Amino acid sequence: MQTIGKYVYAVPFLLFGLNHFVAGSQMAGMVPVPGGVIWIYVTGAAMIAASVSIFINKKTKLAMILLAVLLGIYIALLHLPGAIKGDMSSTINTLKDLGLLGGALVIAGISRDNA
Repeated sequence: MQTIGKYVYAVPFLLFGLNHFVAGSQMAGMVPVPGGVIWIYVTGAAMIAASVSIFINKKTKLAMILLAVLLGIYIALLHLPGAIKGDMSSTINTLKDLGLLGGALVIAGISRDNA
């Protein structure tokens, strides 16, 4: 069950990551720091790398810890400011990413990094 669960968890991040490359220019306006589309591509690559790590079972613990950090940054910089202002979409995205962050930490906890 753990293996299937990890694979199911990895699929959305693979697709999210690919979407960052396909629709990067449209997403660039959401970036609250200088760099715009570059950050979209960097975070897309990070999500793809995290997914690949799960599928090949290499450096999964490290990848999930780094993914959890990335999701925490998304919460703090992208979603929480709007949620505090009462924006329902931002609140939903805050809770979604908080759940995904928790899932990443669970997978990190059950993973042994294999070189």
